[in-house]
Amino acid sequence: MSDGADWGLPGTRNSRRVELYATAGRVAGRYGLARLASGRRRHHQIAAAHEAGARDLYRRAVHLRGGFLKLGQFASSRPDLLPEAYVRELSKLQDRVPPAPASVIRRIVERDLGPLEGIFSHFDAESASAASLAQVHRAVRGDGRAVAVKVQYPRVAEIVPEEMKDTKRILLLVDRLLGSRVPGLPTVATALEESILEEIDYAAEAANIERFRANFAGEEAVVVPSVHPDLCSARVLVMDWIQGENLARALRRVDHDTAEEAVRILIDSYLKQLLVDGFLHADPHPGNFLLQHGDGPVRLGVVDFGACAALTEQTRLALRKLYRSGIDGDLTASVEALDELGFRTRSGDLASLTAWASLFEFEGREEDRQAAWGRLVAAAREDPVVRIPGELVMVGRVLIVQTGLVARIKPRWSMEELVEARLAAS
Repeated sequence: MSDGADWGLPGTRNSRRVELYATAGRVAGRYGLARLASGRRRHHQIAAAHEAGARDLYRRAVHLRGGFLKLGQFASSRPDLLPEAYVRELSKLQDRVPPAPASVIRRIVERDLGPLEGIFSHFDAESASAASLAQVHRAVRGDGRAVAVKVQYPRVAEIVPEEMKDTKRILLLVDRLLGSRVPGLPTVATALEESILEEIDYAAEAANIERFRANFAGEEAVVVPSVHPDLCSARVLVMDWIQGENLARALRRVDHDTAEEAVRILIDSYLKQLLVDGFLHADPHPGNFLLQHGDGPVRLGVVDFGACAALTEQTRLALRKLYRSGIDGDLTASVEALDELGFRTRSGDLASLTAWASLFEFEGREEDRQAAWGRLVAAAREDPVVRIPGELVMVGRVLIVQTGLVARIKPRWSMEELVEARLAAS
C-alpha cells in the first residue's frame, strides 16, 4: 500500500497549464463555430456548446482539483451568470472531495509544527471534512481542548497562484470571444482570483476569524472559533473545534421549528455582516455552518473563514439604503441604490435593474420572492449586468444561497422585521 508520498495535485506546473488552455480552447472553439451558423442551427449549436463545455469543465476540475475545482464550485452557485447547463453539471463538484491520505497530512503537520505526539494527545486520522485546497482533522491538545486542524494540500501554495492567473486570462478571453454574453465576467474573474489567493493565506484567515469573532462577541446564537496561534504555520491553521451538524443535512431531518430558527439565525447573521459590520463571510457553503440544538437553544457554528470580504463604508451605507428602500416598497429608490453601487446593464437602462431591486422587497409571500428570483435570472440573460462592483460579487453568491434556504423552509418569521432590527442597530 502506498504511504501517500506521491499524493498531491496531479501533473507539473506546465502540464496543468497545457490542460487548462487546451480545455479553454475546446470550449471556445465550439462557440466560435456556433457563431458562424445562423437561425435555428445557430441556436442548437450554442445549446450543444453549453452542454459539451460544461462536461469538459467538470471533467477537468475533477482531474486537476486545486483552484480549478474551486472555480467550478463557485460557478455552480451563480445561475444568474452562467447558462443552466454549466450550473447543472458543475453543481456535482459541491459533493464531498476525496481526502488526502492520513500519512500526507501527518507529514505536513510534523514538518511545520513538530511530532504529533508532542503537540496533541489525540489526532483523528480520518478527516472531518475535505475541500478543494485543504482538509480538516479533529485533534485534542495536551490540556484537553478539542481543536480543528486545517491542513493545506501539498503544492497548493506553489501551483494555485499562477494557475489562477491563467484561469483569469482564460475567463477574460472567453468574455471577449462571447461578446460579454456572460455578465460581469471580468469583475467576477478578478474577485474569484483574489478570493482563492486569500484562501491559501492562513495568516489572513486567522485574522478573518478574530475579526469575525469580535464582531459576534455579543451574539449568543452564533458560535465562532478562536485561533490557536502557537500552532499555526503557513500550511497549518489550528482553531477551536466547533461541534455541530452540517446545516444542509440537518435541515432535512430536524423538526420545522428548529429549521425555522436555524435559518433565521443564518439570515440575521448575514444582515449584521452586510448592514452593521461591513465584513462578510463570503463562502456560504452549507458545510461551513454547523447546527447545534438539543437541550439548549438553537445555535449556529460558523467555520472556514478563508473567503471573507471587507466592504467599504460607502458600500455598506449604500446597501443599507437598498434594504431600507426594499422595506419601504420603494422600487425606484432600490434601482437608484443599485445604480449608486455601480451596477450597469448592457443596455444602460436603469429599468433593467428592476428585477434585481425586486429581490429586496420584503412584503408578500415567499412564493413571490421566488418568482422575483426567476425574473432576475431571466433578466440577467436578456439584458445582462456587464458591470458588477467587485465588492459585491461574493454578496451575490450569499444572497442566492439565502434565497434558496428561505424558499425551502417557508418560515413564519418576518424578513422585514429582521432587516428593520439590523438597520436600527447602527
